[in-house]
Amino acid sequence: MTHKWTAIAAGVALALTACGVRGDDAGKTVTPDGDVTTLNAEDESVAKLAVEVLAEHLNVPQATITVDTVRAVDWPDSSIGCPQPDQAYLQVITPGHKITLRVDGRFHTVHESGGKAFVCKRQKATVGATTPELEVVWARQAGVARRELARQLGIEESLIIIAGASGRTWSDTSLGCAQPGQEYDERRIDGYVIRLRHGSRNYTYHTDLDRVIACPAFSED
Repeated sequence: MTHKWTAIAAGVALALTACGVRGDDAGKTVTPDGDVTTLNAEDESVAKLAVEVLAEHLNVPQATITVDTVRAVDWPDSSIGCPQPDQAYLQVITPGHKITLRVDGRFHTVHESGGKAFVCKRQKATVGATTPELEVVWARQAGVARRELARQLGIEESLIIIAGASGRTWSDTSLGCAQPGQEYDERRIDGYVIRLRHGSRNYTYHTDLDRVIACPAFSED
């Protein structure tokens, strides 16, 4: 399947107005800053499915659900990220999507693969893991990094996977990516390390939620 982070990568932390499927707002997303972007057909379909599944799970109207992110994911096994106790799963890469939604200010996650989706209860946090809340925070920067990497590689954005991000605190304005001959202000700066992947190669970008820096600097070698 084509890998991407729609909505997030497009400028993003999505919000499908009235679940993004009605009237003039169909297929459009509205970010917390008021920016508008448009979902492609595949991701709009995935978002609609996630809204339907969550609405049924919570027994709430679909119009009360906001979609924040639609993220293409390669799940490591057939549990698609939500293994259940005493269940066995096929150890095969399973393409799908992870959709982050909100209802009355509370975050929920729906996992999808092969046109089937279900609400995934939060798993026990692991080191470096991100929550739905944090994914919305670094969504825009992940999209910027993805577009920049696509430009550098001369390929379509859809070929780049956003593998995730983890919080980081740096001691100066270099964001941990100091360049020879450059001077940097020494102060505490909180941000994220964003991980991208194209083929078998991994790339990292550092962000303070304002700047996005390739670290190490981009190289085709």
